[in-house]
Amino acid sequence: MATSPARGRAALAGYLRKHAFVPKYGAEQRLSLVTDDGVRLAAARLQGPADARGTVVLVHGFSQSSRMPRIHAFAHAMAERMHVIVPDLRGHGASGGLSSMGPKEPLDVKAAVEAADPSLPVVTVGISLGGAAVLLHAGTFRGVAGVVAISAPAWWGAWDTPATRRIQRYAMTPAGRRFLAIVMRTRIAQVCEGVPHAEEQAAAIAPAFTLVVADPADHYFNEEHPQTIYRWANEPKDLWLLPGTGHGTDLLSPSFTGRLLEELDRRLR
Repeated sequence: MATSPARGRAALAGYLRKHAFVPKYGAEQRLSLVTDDGVRLAAARLQGPADARGTVVLVHGFSQSSRMPRIHAFAHAMAERMHVIVPDLRGHGASGGLSSMGPKEPLDVKAAVEAADPSLPVVTVGISLGGAAVLLHAGTFRGVAGVVAISAPAWWGAWDTPATRRIQRYAMTPAGRRFLAIVMRTRIAQVCEGVPHAEEQAAAIAPAFTLVVADPADHYFNEEHPQTIYRWANEPKDLWLLPGTGHGTDLLSPSFTGRLLEELDRRLR
């Protein structure tokens, strides 16, 4: 896969912005997890207030990590009202293993959920690939009070936008995988099946709540994805379509954070 000089410079700038010059968690916040299939995950635990109503497990998206500036800032904002655990998915950041782009990431979510205080309810909040992972986790393993899926794909193989075709080009070719591993610190399995059809898992999340959040004009996954996930889910459920907000971490604005915290407070009260 040929890379133009301009694209190479842009990729290097993106790498430095996302990985080299990024915020860190304190030594006392760092956490090491091991999944059921033996993958070591790096994570962070942020202590919320003494009267926190629960724990948020925050799961980043593809080619990101817990230290992405917007993930880091969102985690700390959520920690003003809730306890927070934020892992690096397998194959990402400081975690071991290889990304499966969907089928195995629910085990990463499970490891993070099991690290939470068992006396408090847990809500999983996932972004893009992380959104698919939290939906699959909750419908397979249960044990959470609710799921918030932000910009989550409903199925694998939706290569119908320039953005998703770019992911396909990187993830599905040896040269693309090498580029991601070296520049983006994202290591993908040579054979990955991607996000499985999850209608059964989405329906099984209840009686925990399902909150689906997306921009209807998302440039990765169009409105059919959140509408489909919402249709699959059983009550209690809600769909927040937020026009003009973008994809993934673009949605993590202060106003969205405040609205989500109020929603979690209401649902966990």
